[in-house]
Amino acid sequence: MNEPLILVVEDDPVQRQLVRENLEAHGYPVVEASSRKEALEAVLRRPVDVAVVDYKLGDETGIDVIRDMLAANPLVTPVMVTAYGNIERAVEAVRAGAYDYIVKPLDFEKFLLILERAAERQKLRKEISVLQERLEEKLSSKNFVFASPLMEEVARLVVRAARSEATVLISGETGTGKDLVARMIHQSSPRGKGPYVALNIPALPETLIEAELFGAEKGAFTGAHERKIGKFEAASGGTVFLDEIGDLSPEAQVKLLRFLQDREFTRLGSNQALRADVRVIAATNQDLDALMKKGRFRADLFYRLNVIPIAVPPLRKRKDDIPVLADFFIKKYAAREGKKIQGITREALGVLVGHPYPGNVRELENVIERAAVFAERDVLGVADLPLIFTETAGEDPGPAGDSLVDKVRRLEAQEIRMALREAGGVKSRAARALGITERMLAYKMKSYGLASGPADEPGPGRPSRS
Repeated sequence: MNEPLILVVEDDPVQRQLVRENLEAHGYPVVEASSRKEALEAVLRRPVDVAVVDYKLGDETGIDVIRDMLAANPLVTPVMVTAYGNIERAVEAVRAGAYDYIVKPLDFEKFLLILERAAERQKLRKEISVLQERLEEKLSSKNFVFASPLMEEVARLVVRAARSEATVLISGETGTGKDLVARMIHQSSPRGKGPYVALNIPALPETLIEAELFGAEKGAFTGAHERKIGKFEAASGGTVFLDEIGDLSPEAQVKLLRFLQDREFTRLGSNQALRADVRVIAATNQDLDALMKKGRFRADLFYRLNVIPIAVPPLRKRKDDIPVLADFFIKKYAAREGKKIQGITREALGVLVGHPYPGNVRELENVIERAAVFAERDVLGVADLPLIFTETAGEDPGPAGDSLVDKVRRLEAQEIRMALREAGGVKSRAARALGITERMLAYKMKSYGLASGPADEPGPGRPSRS
């Protein structure tokens, strides 16, 4: 790993050389400055990570140097060195933007520990800054497009939530855009310039979730070769987004509840209580009420999280949004692919609107992206859509009604049940009897919520289920 670049700002050449030699002996690359002007030039010229600044620089003070450096590069992490250990100067330095301070004569063991922590903080700030730059366009409010009354209500809740510091619980099926809603709340809030740190809970082994959330000391568990900063600590001044909160382990639920109550936490392997100024937004695609009844989710944690509830409806219940979303995605991917795609035909749009979207907005976006990649004309047509869209055009898995579509749907579901029953639950046999592919049968079963039987009949090399 590349060591951070240290800038030493000291007007005493002997002291400056002493600090430099000690830092270089521990593997740190060092640049020097003897004045406020040289320090600013060094920051503008080099990618300085940590600046060690002496308080007294001739007729100038290190406070002014710190302010100049942070104005030129806000990602620099300053550390103040002073011969006067009074609290007033320490507070003054921190207010000016210093990460920490140390008193002369330098205790190099303590000095190196402070630098190690400053470098660790600097690394996290850089990573967060890079991620925010990459996501700047993606997080733009221009991506939050809708036309339906249901999403208009969601937008109103986003605005209200952004004005508050209360926790938010976003619920909705996978692919509905819960993460986008969370980012919109963060961006629109006073914390919008602070970090936005997301954690997808199911993506991590249960044994690592607590370390990811709260951090861990070196040696806290097997493989912990160095101190790990958790999401709450890294997101100080910003927002932590906990995706799929229903999958959080019981042990981590207890620690999260404590944090929400007291704003305190401890790293794994430590008894020291730490505080973090963060806002928590959680999301789930599960029924937390059902999980509470089964004892898998704490009721007290639910009520702490559910201060501002926002339910994002599935795409099939807000079909007014499909045309505007399709238009947005067409423009987005046409620009990326360098194509002059002007829009979509009425027939193709009708097919899109008629699809049930088990994958919600994410599925629609993937379909438009694929169509834009392979399109050879300036208008997308039915032929540019996946076959499964055209074969299921007009289906609607919602509640039965009296329309012709509903009657056809009920009749088709009845035929599928009968075919499965006569085939003993073997889908390949039922598909052949119905005259459709097994893939299409599986899709229709999922759309209608029909129970799945055995995957297929026994064949060569495949054991019987008897």
